[in-house]
Amino acid sequence: MYYSFAPYEQDFRAWWQSGTFPDVSPLTRDFLTHLTRKDAPRRLWRHQEEAVMRAVYAYELLQWNELLLNIVTGGGKTAIIGAVVAWLKCCHDLNKFLILCPNTIVRDRLEDDFKDAKVFRDFGFLPPGMEHFANELGLHVMEPGAGPQGIRDSGIVLGNIQQLYQSNISGQRNLAVLMNNEHRIAVFNDEAHNTPAAEYDNTLFTLKQIAKFRLDTTATPDRADGKAPDSKMIFEYGITDAQAEVPPIIKSVVVYQPKLASVQLTYTNPATGEKRTVDEMDEEFEKIEKGLSSTQWVTDPDPCRKQIRVALDRLQEQKRRAKMLAGDSYKPILFVVAITIKDAEQARDILAKEFAVKTLLVTEESEESERKEARSLGKADSEYEAVVSVLMLREGWDVPPVSVILLLRKFSSRVYGQQVIGRGLRLNMRGEDAQEICAIVDHEKLKHGWLWEMVGAKIKTGVDQGNLFGIEEDLPPKRKPQFVANPDLLIEIPEPTEEEKADFDDDLADIEVQVGDYPKWQQILDSFHYEAETEITKVEIERVEALPLDGSKFREIHDPPAIYRTGRAIDEPADPARLAELLKNSVRDVASDLLAEEGIGTHELGYLYGVLMDHVSKRLLGGKTVGAASPEELRHALNRRHRMAGNFKAMPGLVASIVKYRKEA
Repeated sequence: MYYSFAPYEQDFRAWWQSGTFPDVSPLTRDFLTHLTRKDAPRRLWRHQEEAVMRAVYAYELLQWNELLLNIVTGGGKTAIIGAVVAWLKCCHDLNKFLILCPNTIVRDRLEDDFKDAKVFRDFGFLPPGMEHFANELGLHVMEPGAGPQGIRDSGIVLGNIQQLYQSNISGQRNLAVLMNNEHRIAVFNDEAHNTPAAEYDNTLFTLKQIAKFRLDTTATPDRADGKAPDSKMIFEYGITDAQAEVPPIIKSVVVYQPKLASVQLTYTNPATGEKRTVDEMDEEFEKIEKGLSSTQWVTDPDPCRKQIRVALDRLQEQKRRAKMLAGDSYKPILFVVAITIKDAEQARDILAKEFAVKTLLVTEESEESERKEARSLGKADSEYEAVVSVLMLREGWDVPPVSVILLLRKFSSRVYGQQVIGRGLRLNMRGEDAQEICAIVDHEKLKHGWLWEMVGAKIKTGVDQGNLFGIEEDLPPKRKPQFVANPDLLIEIPEPTEEEKADFDDDLADIEVQVGDYPKWQQILDSFHYEAETEITKVEIERVEALPLDGSKFREIHDPPAIYRTGRAIDEPADPARLAELLKNSVRDVASDLLAEEGIGTHELGYLYGVLMDHVSKRLLGGKTVGAASPEELRHALNRRHRMAGNFKAMPGLVASIVKYRKEA
């Protein structure tokens, strides 16, 4: 994802380090002074404070109101959201805050922090004289089937983004209450951008009408569908940044790769009996990840059993570490990530029946009670030592006792890989100068080197069943805080003066596209021209000449392929019904592309399609409908669909105007 804040880094640093925060409103200056005071009941980590400062700087100095913070799992995104809510409440007179998340697991965590204004009281975010605002920041949690009254009455509204989707009655009602009763709100997306794109985009497009500020917080800004959020990324705080802190704020990662000669990965399709090696599974892994395959591939029992044994060895080591470092204050958990539901069921059975490990299975077929059990794993009263899932628990499932992760599947998506590893990064002991690790069991043949490089992992190869390591053997060395001993000896290094290589992304970012506003858009559509163009209707080849590559002038003359000897017309459908269907599908594709070009959700697709079909009828079919047009007229319109799309794209803002002025036109 493009880093929008890069050109402003130096100016921001100078602004932040000044401590006087010039060029912001007096209220904001007082709030930031209060936020950074030394005697706060609980202080933000430095990167949390920086994230808040960047949001303030971007909003008040750069006039940006759609922002994104890329912050590692365990980096304290909730406290950042709380601080920004307090700032907007105290300094910008915003009174309604909508916090969206992708699933119930994330929602429950946020509910714990915002219920009874807990996060505001714990950190003392509200300045003296403004403490009463805590009473106006009551929390309403959107629940399926619950009434919308709480949306009107509460200062903070929390819910899964699906509860605003127009595809369900409850979502329609919730969104209508917001749109009809509020005119100035702030929207916070905590990992919500990773929900399916179409409905997410439509919902945010609708909320734009009343949202004065939006903040996306995520550890994985790049979406699994390949698209990036439309907000501006202003801060990156990744895994390596968090691991370098003193004391650390996330676990270090150690990867244990089973001995290749001992564990040979093979898989079986139980429906057909087909067997494959891991080297033959790349395409299947990718299809399964994208939801394009219903085949229930299962890891063969022998390699599955051996990898589980290696993982249970790591779990025993982690239990010993928990006792030594934390006095058994938490219960280490094994998290197994399977390929398919059948694969997950087999792993659960092996753990429970062969190793007597109490194991919870969580898949898309699981009951809600089992999903709730997943949220309580690691607690003293939980009976489970292991949990097995497919991709249900890759996002927002925050259980710090997850100490061992066994990967039975390959990740093709960098997003999914980071999300799964993120489940094991949260510390059990915060604020302590103790090193914790997340032990990952990962077969070398799954080729996850890119992932281990990304998370700065230590890798141990050739690990066999029964190999046990010392409690401190794999712990990273303790780091000491770094400080400047002799500041008077510091030398300022000037900026490089040599010619820098062209950065086309920066150049493109500086280009301003003039977007017009066209209330009388129908007149513009009527003025579009579709001059006659040369069309190739048939191809005739007289002969084919072959020239040798040896430099000789000898030529071979060949007869053309039989289909081109008689001036054969290019194959194209002649049936009017099929031509009409092709034209309608083509116009629909053009409408979809035009909406995407201008950042408009697909909820307007039906309307724009109707406008384009009216245009086609009027300008390309001589006023006839598609059903009444002749085959020649339909071909004529089909051949000019690209010209039509070009006419619209040549006028940025035209499609938005068609949507905006639909009633006036």
